[in-house]
Amino acid sequence: MARPTRTPAPEPPASPAPPIGWPARVAIALGIAYVVAFVAVAVLRLTYPFELEWMEGESLAHLDRVLHGLPLYAKPSLEFTPFIYPPLYFTVVAWVARVIGPGLSALRLVSLAASLGTLALVYAYVRSASTRRGPAVLAACLFAAAYRQGGAWLDLGRVDALFLCLMAAGAVAARRPGRAWLAGAAAGVLFALAALTKQSALFIAAPVAAALLVADWRRGVAFVAAFAALFGGAVLALDRASGGWFRFYVFDLPRDHPIIGQLLRGFWIQDLMGPLGIAVALGAAHFFAAPARPRWRALVLDGVLCAALVLTGYATRVRVGSFINVVLPAYLGVSLLFGLGLATLASRRGTGADARRAEAFVALLVVAQLALLAYKPWQQLPSAADRAAGEQIVESLRRVSGDVWVPRHPYLAAMAGKPWVAHELALQDVLRPVDTPAARELREEIVAAARARRFALVVLDDETWVHDIIRPTYRHAAEMFAANETQLFWPKTGFVTRPDFVWAPGADSAATPR
Repeated sequence: MARPTRTPAPEPPASPAPPIGWPARVAIALGIAYVVAFVAVAVLRLTYPFELEWMEGESLAHLDRVLHGLPLYAKPSLEFTPFIYPPLYFTVVAWVARVIGPGLSALRLVSLAASLGTLALVYAYVRSASTRRGPAVLAACLFAAAYRQGGAWLDLGRVDALFLCLMAAGAVAARRPGRAWLAGAAAGVLFALAALTKQSALFIAAPVAAALLVADWRRGVAFVAAFAALFGGAVLALDRASGGWFRFYVFDLPRDHPIIGQLLRGFWIQDLMGPLGIAVALGAAHFFAAPARPRWRALVLDGVLCAALVLTGYATRVRVGSFINVVLPAYLGVSLLFGLGLATLASRRGTGADARRAEAFVALLVVAQLALLAYKPWQQLPSAADRAAGEQIVESLRRVSGDVWVPRHPYLAAMAGKPWVAHELALQDVLRPVDTPAARELREEIVAAARARRFALVVLDDETWVHDIIRPTYRHAAEMFAANETQLFWPKTGFVTRPDFVWAPGADSAATPR
């Protein structure tokens, strides 16, 4: 007789779940309102033709190269230098773009679909631990409620939404009861795809693999084998095809982002416990309010997964260049923990007046937690005036005779029919370690372009290292916005910056680039 397969998922109780009271229904209704608000904002922003966040437009440059069969990972240059991400998101967007056309809508559509998938997967993960739907629904709603707290990022044309969806899918597969080998292999494949979307998935995959090996060695071995085969094979292939530049961008450059000391404590207070402390407290019930022995394997996976998600958010949040979006894995982990805690508390619900009071108290805590995440959805929407300002900028650039560089928003020049030029942040990542050959050669190329007055116009947001380089051979000629246009064309999230200061070629000055 075949040996029964172990699984980290607990068997659901056979007894039917008692009906929930009206306080819990109020909590669920409030949670669903957050889901509706997120979807409404995402749909309304889907076709906005300009950036919602200052790096979003550069995703179009990556998409353009994929669509034209050009390499993403090559020697850094002023023409194109990639962001420090693996290629899967841009590959997936290219499939969509071939159907609906290239543009920010294709980027955002992939992210929106991925985020809706993540909500469903959060529900599925928590539902596997309980016969009750309420905790699973509330877990998904909490993740949607954290939309603004996480930077209003889940529908942007950035890699994060697809990365989160693939991780959540891998977690569901890892917890799925049934054939250990199949479940482990599926989870390994999904986590590998997540790591090929954003490399921080590696920090989550490693502890999950260890947890699976402890809880069910067959599942763990299958996970490790599938992950290593797919991710390792893809990395070797990409690195070989790029002549080593894939490794340079995806693994070497991120190590040069220093730690910001004041964020070491700020993450726990401002990013996590401040907005989500009640959810964390309720989630703790999953580990302390129920007997552990019958379901220790599930507890091991749940604990390690949620801890790894939170610590990954912490490890990336404290680095230079991070924004609140890097905390999204932590918010995913808290949402799962929150749902599991509610499921455990619900499973211990008795009958009578005391049980109803206990349920009402928990529901009140849930309502308070959701209320802490309240935001104004309409403030996440660009206005008609923003759209008009963007169109005017593009038209102004189109009328320029010659190439144009808008360092923080190169997509605007591309929209005006000008050649693509690299994004300021991608260049800065390469230039940060100043003593490398790549940094020296790139800086020499930028300085040479400035001295040769390669660009008919350079449009800056403010005074940065780009300003220092162009100042000897360019002069401040104009500004994009009038003094009374202080509210126009700002991004809705991320770094608050907009193109404004126009520099034109001028006579050489005595200053030299620093």
